[in-house]
Amino acid sequence: MRNINAVLFDMDGTLIDSEYFYFSNWAPILKSDYDFEIDFEDWIRDFAGHTLKDNVEMLNREHQLQVDEEDMWFATRANYAKANMKNIRLMPHAKEILDKAKAEGLTLGLVTSSYQTTVQTVLGEHQLLDYFSFFVTRELVESPKPNPEPYLLAVEKLNIPKEEIVVIEDTSTGCTAAKDAGLYCIAVSKQAVERQRLNHADLLLNDLAEVKNSLF
Repeated sequence: MRNINAVLFDMDGTLIDSEYFYFSNWAPILKSDYDFEIDFEDWIRDFAGHTLKDNVEMLNREHQLQVDEEDMWFATRANYAKANMKNIRLMPHAKEILDKAKAEGLTLGLVTSSYQTTVQTVLGEHQLLDYFSFFVTRELVESPKPNPEPYLLAVEKLNIPKEEIVVIEDTSTGCTAAKDAGLYCIAVSKQAVERQRLNHADLLLNDLAEVKNSLF
């Protein structure tokens, strides 16, 4: 479909099926500590694709809670540790598209709002770390998605024209970051609430099998 030489992948919700994991660890904390209940649809609509800092600010601004960012950091990390991130599954067809991209000789990068430790834990468990030439993680940027900084850093690392790069994202937040960085973005989501917010993507598909077919 394009003369591409590099693909930049988001991680959460794109390569790994992590959103329910995060929801199931945040929801009990919000209920027990702040008497605030959310369901999975709330999570996808309001939380997915955002950093902890953004989510805390949203809760305090829109729901008049008094969530302390540091407290939430430690509480969520404690829950993640107990739940074991190594149990997070890959999204369907994730390994297939990575195998195909590598076979085609493309350079792969990971651009995520998660921290390097999460990347190492989850992708390491699935033996996917070696597929990527580099990782742009939360601690490497001052302004995470939806700011374009993470993708601009990735472009700098690739050192090839933007026209030769494709981004794969699953949320409006990530797509906004990619588009504002001047990149072609394929959005992939089956979540109705998210698909309604992805009209700024260059292409909107249902799963990674469709993405693979569109690229190769």
